[in-house]
Amino acid sequence: MLMDSLNGQTGDKVTLLAPEMTFPAHSSLSFSFYMYLNDSDAVGALAVYRYSPLRSYDTVLFMERGNRGSSWLERQVCIPTGTYHLAFVGTVGLTSLSDIAIDNIEIFEDRDCDDDFTSLSSGGIVII
Repeated sequence: MLMDSLNGQTGDKVTLLAPEMTFPAHSSLSFSFYMYLNDSDAVGALAVYRYSPLRSYDTVLFMERGNRGSSWLERQVCIPTGTYHLAFVGTVGLTSLSDIAIDNIEIFEDRDCDDDFTSLSSGGIVII
């Protein structure tokens, strides 16, 4: 997914919604992302949510804001057990420079992830 700021306005959101999947215990999400934003940009962001069967973004699994430079970065995030969609949401920042991309999305089972995801429901981030 590539979100180029020339095609939107500050605050616009682009969502990539994965098919509904069942995630067993000890699952993790791995992906690469690129966030080249204006250094003063406080709006541009990339988030990954658990998107519930009730059609709501009910849990933040990952959130990054601001400029991360012109290199690709990799993250692995523990994801809670259950059946739901993963939603990748990019938010357009300052339109002069606000490019966000994701690639190489993979799901792993039996990773070293903690089964206690209570901190995630309040917007916490778990990165391994």
